Amino acid sequence: MNYVSVDFSLNSPGICVYNDKSKRYHFISYIKPKTGTKAEQKLQEELGLLQDVTLVDQPDFNREAEEYSSVELAKVKRYDRMADDIINLILQEVFVGDGFIIGFEGTSYGSKMGTNNMIDMAAGAAILKLKMLKTLKPENLVTVAPTTIKKYAGKGNMNKLQLFEAFQKNSTEDLILAKSPLWNIVSGLEIGKKIPKPLDDLIDAYFLVAYMSNPPA
Repeated sequence: MNYVSVDFSLNSPGICVYNDKSKRYHFISYIKPKTGTKAEQKLQEELGLLQDVTLVDQPDFNREAEEYSSVELAKVKRYDRMADDIINLILQEVFVGDGFIIGFEGTSYGSKMGTNNMIDMAAGAAILKLKMLKTLKPENLVTVAPTTIKKYAGKGNMNKLQLFEAFQKNSTEDLILAKSPLWNIVSGLEIGKKIPKPLDDLIDAYFLVAYMSNPPA
């Protein structure tokens, strides 16, 4: 079975793929170019070289939007292109012939992204889900609440930094994660109080896929 988790955002969707035959994780980041500081961008380059990480820059959607007379049309075209690109990246890392179970992290309504941004996020995620249903034909597609993922990692009220620290410590004692080149770099990374992109998204995706493939009793 191919388990695919998606921590969806417009600027840096994080995806984690786990196959129960190969017993390995693969991390995918589809990130907006020049995201973060120069130090973060240097880290992104290093992460993209890891065996278990695929890091791909998004197209310049702002430049492409100039070709369209409607802002809303440009948005929908962006979401459509993003969905196609993400699905193609996933297909490069799965076992053909195995089924799919796909999970999305639910919306955190306590976030401060604003109503319009939340609507745009929901629209983008909906188009991705629809295309996944048509292309990947999953056996199940689930939405898991952020608190459920955090409880699996340790505590339901953890903030982003605490979740990052739980990943560093391998709080679930995941023997497969312990073999991951990404985890081996992140486990010794000193970041201060700001998690560099796209690690926050990839870590959310990891805990979600681990929960899906190995749920608590």
